[in-house]
Amino acid sequence: MIQIKSIILAMLFAITSMAVYSQQLGLNFNHNPENIDFKYVNKVHPDWIRTTPRILDYVDGQLSVQNNPGIKKIIRAGKQGYKIVFGFRWDFKKRQLLLPAPGSAREIRYFKMVDSILEKVGPYVRLFALGNEPNLETMESDLQYNQRHEVPLIIFTNRLMQHVLKFYKQHSGWELPKLYAGSLPALFERAQQQKPGVFELIKFAQKNKEISGLAIHLHIEDTLEIAEAFKFVRSLMPHKPIIVPEFSLFRLYNKHFKDSIGSSPSGAEFLQKYHLSPDLKVYQWLTMANNKQVPYTEWADMFTSQSWYLPHYLWAYYRYFTQNGVILATYPLLQQGYSKRVTPKTPSWFLNPLFIQKTFGKNNNGDYYTNPLVYQDFMQLLEIGKSSLE
Repeated sequence: MIQIKSIILAMLFAITSMAVYSQQLGLNFNHNPENIDFKYVNKVHPDWIRTTPRILDYVDGQLSVQNNPGIKKIIRAGKQGYKIVFGFRWDFKKRQLLLPAPGSAREIRYFKMVDSILEKVGPYVRLFALGNEPNLETMESDLQYNQRHEVPLIIFTNRLMQHVLKFYKQHSGWELPKLYAGSLPALFERAQQQKPGVFELIKFAQKNKEISGLAIHLHIEDTLEIAEAFKFVRSLMPHKPIIVPEFSLFRLYNKHFKDSIGSSPSGAEFLQKYHLSPDLKVYQWLTMANNKQVPYTEWADMFTSQSWYLPHYLWAYYRYFTQNGVILATYPLLQQGYSKRVTPKTPSWFLNPLFIQKTFGKNNNGDYYTNPLVYQDFMQLLEIGKSSLE
């Protein structure tokens, strides 16, 4: 408890010494706004909600703008006073599509869908991200220089920016949202740092007065990767704000799924305490948990028994946020990606959210179980961010 209090005091000092930016937290629903659960959103009660629908699903007719439950929930959230962080995920690589040529019929069709969706949600958007993980969702050739030494991703992003600006100018009664470039993941990787599509996009954010800043994602294996990502960004964009729509220990968790829980003295003590097999591996225990064979009280004990685990990791992130001009970071509310049979290669997204409703269901009060690894820390940090605006 003394250690946590000292961390809180250090964070408060960092915030008060930061003259330009405050660090806000919000909730992230990724590409599925239909999963917004207002009962639990209202329990957490952030100022910000973030979502990035897969726009090509609408273009292809897989989803319809009319009577769409996800779009309806975005509108409802906006009407309730939540500030919406919005953008589109352009899944070009998934479809093996090159970016559309400027002014082409395909680009016109895409931008028409941008308009159709913004006609619905546009009044409630306070921050608009011009992309989502484009360095992963764009064909590799479109991340490289072309014969004119231009990067197709930057051309497309610029045209999207101009189109969004034009759209809002045509709706004079609407507030123009802040525009951010990105969101770029894995910026601690040398391979990403060397891609023209990555560093030119950051330069694009830096030099364009219409762009407020940059969005990055921080799914890490080691906290040193957080520092490396910020160092890279700040070498190209020294002062503009940063937002972090996604962050987690995703890579750290997956690295250790194959570990034997009892490989350390504290791990062996955990297994003995709960009468578990001395040979049990992390992924096997998670399979038990996801099949209701683990009591809720055992959840936090397992993770904190592991020498590789970083307790109170949200505070570590927040320290980096205060040091690097992050104005907003959003975090998942509910478990989405989930598997009852966990393997060493199962994506670990289900470990992150504030509520772990798929693993444990509801408690005696009829509410979803909170995730003890992050919930209390998130709520404390959320309030610190709010108080910094007062």
